Amino acid sequence: MIRVSAGTAHVLGLREIKADADPTTAYLLNGEKCANNCGFCPQARDSKDDGSHLSRIVWPEYDEDDVVNRLKKAKASGAMKRACIQFTLCSGSFERAKSLAARIKNEVDMPLSVSLNVPNVENARELIEAGASRVSIALDAANSDLHAQIKGSGFDEKKNLIRECVSLFPGKISTHVIIGLGETEEQALKLIAEMHSMNVSVGLFAFTPVRGTKLEKQSPPDIGSYRRVQIANYMLKHSIITVDKLNFEDGKLTGIDLAKNEIARALSNGRAFETAGCDGCNRPYYNERPGGTIYNYPRALKSDELAKAITESGLDIL
Repeated sequence: MIRVSAGTAHVLGLREIKADADPTTAYLLNGEKCANNCGFCPQARDSKDDGSHLSRIVWPEYDEDDVVNRLKKAKASGAMKRACIQFTLCSGSFERAKSLAARIKNEVDMPLSVSLNVPNVENARELIEAGASRVSIALDAANSDLHAQIKGSGFDEKKNLIRECVSLFPGKISTHVIIGLGETEEQALKLIAEMHSMNVSVGLFAFTPVRGTKLEKQSPPDIGSYRRVQIANYMLKHSIITVDKLNFEDGKLTGIDLAKNEIARALSNGRAFETAGCDGCNRPYYNERPGGTIYNYPRALKSDELAKAITESGLDIL
């Protein structure tokens, strides 16, 4: 059995749900209760969740053979562009990650991202050799103090592991950064800039309080702050600016040293406000509730949505 996000199950024909945006990546989850204890995660060791959630999404279980067969059809039709498997840290999870990566590579042959708490370079190598096109080493928190408080593990050690892996497996390493854990915009963007400089794919998430977790009462990020980070993240990723072009006051992004017409051109396609991560990843409603604030648009923005997103940033850039 394997867990499948509700949206992915809908696209694969495993269940019917109302959806105004379908996932373009197949999101899968495997493993039992996690040995780690991240304060935001319903899969954490001390979480009171029943194990069926990751972020705010429900992940029902399905037969693995059926899921793999449906993935083949979804790839052939163009409905799914890649697969992304999140593994909890539990007994046998690493061997399971290798076997499932090899199966998807051999039977489906679609790009595959594996997110697992790998402790060393050799583990990353084994996952890539098994079939993973990307291995995600999630930082999540943007600085060492927050990382220790929320994840209980070494921030600098994980950054060093990312550097080692990038040198050996260029273009195959990803990370996650969650906005709203208590970091400043400056801290987040300096970390993001460092990751982009190493050609590490950055998945940008808005903190989402989930019932049963340690951080269930913490608020999600201010939309203005998130929009500013999105704008800078997009421009850093595409080498439109370097981090020294960002102006900060008390940790808040207040301006960008670039002509307004060039900023307008960079933002005109709206992609800065779409889901940021691996190619083909759109994570519909992973951080949002339908009808609520949209942090990461899972599709192209309409003209009024683009104008609103830029206005929400509070930056005098147009």
